[in-house]
Amino acid sequence: MKTLHQFDEVFDTQAVFRLLLEAMANPTRTVSIAAQQQKLFGTYPAFLALGMTLLDNEVTFSTCGDEQLKQDLQLVTLSQEVPVPEADYLFIPESRRLSAVLVQAKCGTLIDPHKSASLLIRDSGEKTGTVTLYGAGIAGETTFHCSETVRQALELRDQQQYEYPMGIDLIFVTDSGDVTCIPRLVRRRDS
Repeated sequence: MKTLHQFDEVFDTQAVFRLLLEAMANPTRTVSIAAQQQKLFGTYPAFLALGMTLLDNEVTFSTCGDEQLKQDLQLVTLSQEVPVPEADYLFIPESRRLSAVLVQAKCGTLIDPHKSASLLIRDSGEKTGTVTLYGAGIAGETTFHCSETVRQALELRDQQQYEYPMGIDLIFVTDSGDVTCIPRLVRRRDS
């Protein structure tokens, strides 16, 4: 039998999941899934590694119009693509779509704030600016050196003015496999 990839659906997904948990519990900490993404095919192997870890037949996703990524994710997971407002996971390969997608992403409810979307955003990784963040997982405040995409996503998320504890999780992924998370309860301090 010929396989399309060398990604182990048990051990590699466990490794990616642990790294993702570390990044989510420690906002602004960058972890690397480069070893796992190298075992995959396609234009966005880091997205595929995260997709194989997070998606199954009980959750939904949207690739925000990227047909090839949709086909690749459906090939390796049992998850179905749905329109952006209904998706549990939103894969955003182009930052120019960020604004249109973020305003449609589901943000949970006051009773079920966890029923919000997680946005997986392709990031250049070029740290051109800084933001000050505070909230869950951060002792006091921290200054985070980040890319323009990260800054823009945080600004757009703040503009939504979600009522606490609602919101969306942001997961930034570079082509080299670096992953940085900013959970929904972490906020940006205005400069």
